[in-house]
Amino acid sequence: MPPSFGRHGGVRPPRGLARAAITATLSASFLASVDGLAWASPFNEDATGTPVVAVNEATKSIEFYPSPQPGRAWQPAKRWRPVSSWGRGVDARLRPGGSYGGRVLAIADGASGYVGIYTYPGLQRKWSVYVGGTRTANVHGVELLPDGNVAIANSAGAGGGSIKIFARKTAKVLTQRTFPGAHEVLYDPSLRALWAIGSDRLTRYPYRSGGLGAPVVYKLPRSSAYPASRNVPSFGHDVQPVYGRKDRLWIVTSNGITQFSKTAAKPCRLVPTAVKWPRPGLDGAGRRYCNDFPGTATLNAGNPTPDHVGSYRRQPKSIGNDPATGRVLLTYPASAPGYHSWTTPYATLYSPPGWRPVRYTPNRTKTAYYRARWLIPTYQ
Repeated sequence: MPPSFGRHGGVRPPRGLARAAITATLSASFLASVDGLAWASPFNEDATGTPVVAVNEATKSIEFYPSPQPGRAWQPAKRWRPVSSWGRGVDARLRPGGSYGGRVLAIADGASGYVGIYTYPGLQRKWSVYVGGTRTANVHGVELLPDGNVAIANSAGAGGGSIKIFARKTAKVLTQRTFPGAHEVLYDPSLRALWAIGSDRLTRYPYRSGGLGAPVVYKLPRSSAYPASRNVPSFGHDVQPVYGRKDRLWIVTSNGITQFSKTAAKPCRLVPTAVKWPRPGLDGAGRRYCNDFPGTATLNAGNPTPDHVGSYRRQPKSIGNDPATGRVLLTYPASAPGYHSWTTPYATLYSPPGWRPVRYTPNRTKTAYYRARWLIPTYQ
């Protein structure tokens, strides 16, 4: 896959978790900087939903948005370029600050290879490193670990990709593991582990003090664009928590969207979808991989025509559910002229109970998202 710069689908809000408590945690108002120009932009969240951060190739910046609301224009409250070398961006996520205090934003740019940790909402740099641009590396995902170390998913290099852990103080590589097509990493506090997703696998690494333990590998359900006997990978793009269901992870591949059960304690339902993925009875589908979540058919209503690599042309890139509202935000390619084919001018929102897709964009000719994420500070 080229560098990733950038339909029924979601879960109900977690029981016992007051919406007011969630939104109070997320409230913020701050200054942002765009190419050296500082400007104030109040950004207050309420019970109508959680704000969004997106990486935009068209503006070569990270953009901050209010929670999308039906019938309202969607414009960035802030547009920020962390460093002058920032290219198209691949990842941005809010995390507990740990030793930094408060909350921080973990960011990564595949074009320049820049990875950084910044305070939120102040956007002051706390840590950064250049891991190499697209000629030598292809960073796709970033995660801040609770001890302050930083994990990245790199889809290029020897072995076809790798997972790396960088030291908080020195930014030196503490641990590296070969991982073909690595696209995203996610820390799991319930298991004290790091999840990673790539071309053909989802892997759990026990994590402690900068080290990765013996991997537990779960094969991603093979592509349904070809006969099962050909065993074509489904090419994983994103792994995220399902807020409100700690046993579940969102899994995004070129073939579609499903959820992964960490415990596989009992069989789960596979709802038929347009993409016909995952295939029942293969690769853990029906126990590890589950389509029993609300909205699965709508989230997977993509174009089921296979392309030259056997994956679906829709190729979703990022997903997440908002614990304050139960809504789901998804990105998938629909590039505007002049931008890379893996980008989209839209962040697509799915809301209960109907899960009808609604596209949000500030300007469809000058927007090229890769990933868009809810600004949720918790790991799960």
